[in-house]
Amino acid sequence: MKLRFAVPVLVAALLALSGCSLELKSIDTLMRPPLTATEQELEKSIDSFLGNNISLRSPASGSFHSAITLHDLDGDKNDEAIIFYVNNNDTAVVRMCVLKRNSSGWQLVSDFAGNGSGVYSVDFYDLNNDGGDDMLVSWYLFEDKVNKTLTVYSSSRKGNEINFSACATEAYNLYCVADVFSTGEKHLILTYTDTAKKTDKTHIRLMSLNAQNRVVLVSQTTLDDRISSITSLKADKPLDSEDTRIFVDALLRDNKLITEILVWNAEKKSFVELISPSLQYDKLVTARSSNLYSFDIDADGVIEIPKREPLANYKNTDTSSGYMLVWYDYNNGGFFKERSYIVNVRDNYRIYVPDVLDGKLTVRSENKSVWAFFDDFGEKLFVISVYKADEWIGNQSETSVVLLTTADKVYVCNAEEKLTDYGIEQSDIVKYFSLNS
Repeated sequence: MKLRFAVPVLVAALLALSGCSLELKSIDTLMRPPLTATEQELEKSIDSFLGNNISLRSPASGSFHSAITLHDLDGDKNDEAIIFYVNNNDTAVVRMCVLKRNSSGWQLVSDFAGNGSGVYSVDFYDLNNDGGDDMLVSWYLFEDKVNKTLTVYSSSRKGNEINFSACATEAYNLYCVADVFSTGEKHLILTYTDTAKKTDKTHIRLMSLNAQNRVVLVSQTTLDDRISSITSLKADKPLDSEDTRIFVDALLRDNKLITEILVWNAEKKSFVELISPSLQYDKLVTARSSNLYSFDIDADGVIEIPKREPLANYKNTDTSSGYMLVWYDYNNGGFFKERSYIVNVRDNYRIYVPDVLDGKLTVRSENKSVWAFFDDFGEKLFVISVYKADEWIGNQSETSVVLLTTADKVYVCNAEEKLTDYGIEQSDIVKYFSLNS
């Protein structure tokens, strides 16, 4: 989804202070370039429709971070303005206002109370395949950003008029949008934990927006009882597969994180698991620490699953503060290695391992801030040293390359001539190096 930039004059501060409010009248005191005629017109229209006793509210997460966003909701190639705000006399409920611009200027389409005290996120998708984007607004109550409410808003156009309405409101924990049936149509996927039972039940719900602009439940699948919460929800569709895959990162009750991969089964009319439960829950084939989520690590459109594996050390030195982070693709019933990193936890960095060194690179800790990297023949290839910022000045060397400088540390590489035998230059280490995210 391409990000639409909000009107600069109204959101300059909000982009930097996501989740904070800004008095509408205070924009006159901000340093900013001169207003364009369109911006002036929108500013005056908001002031006219909403008055001056309001504060703006921006989404706390997601791609759209502004309290005022421009987006084409009805498919007429012209942007509407969506404004989130509170009345200063009643800050417990966020309101939403939609303005549409026509030949006579900005006109008020809708102005109504939302379903929370804060806005968590905003997304735009065409869920009913009518050529106009529907708006998905996630609301939360009083800083509780785990239990949220999702409202789907749809718009329709008759001539120059736009009708804007709420289609449904659902409690949820996480959601994503995917072409589940591989028909080109988007469907809404929600996870929800029902805490009303003696034992919490976590469900994954498949929902669609019908021609009457009503969100309908297509299917609900109950996940395994050993799951305590869902931490990540994503979807992909490999080029060599007919199935859209749903990746559910789930935290088990013993604090291990696993990944369920679900696909739609037309015969059962529900999601089914690609990885068998016996492998998931007995052998824990995808188990890892709780902060490693599935992700498209190589930007190829296919989601990989991370696994934390032991780090091969050289001559039994203490490398307990490091590990191998290996990303796997799952297809045809097996796991296939896609990308590997060596992670240094203590100094907060990681090194990408190119294919030519995969399975061959070992590490020796020369002291607590110096790691030397060797091949499997015991040949030293390069060294990474971490200095405090004030110590680096006295340790500079012509053969050293600075990988990264932070406020308090300098990360430095010294490469050995042997490294070039693998077709790798010292400058490549700069590209391979990054801080732990």
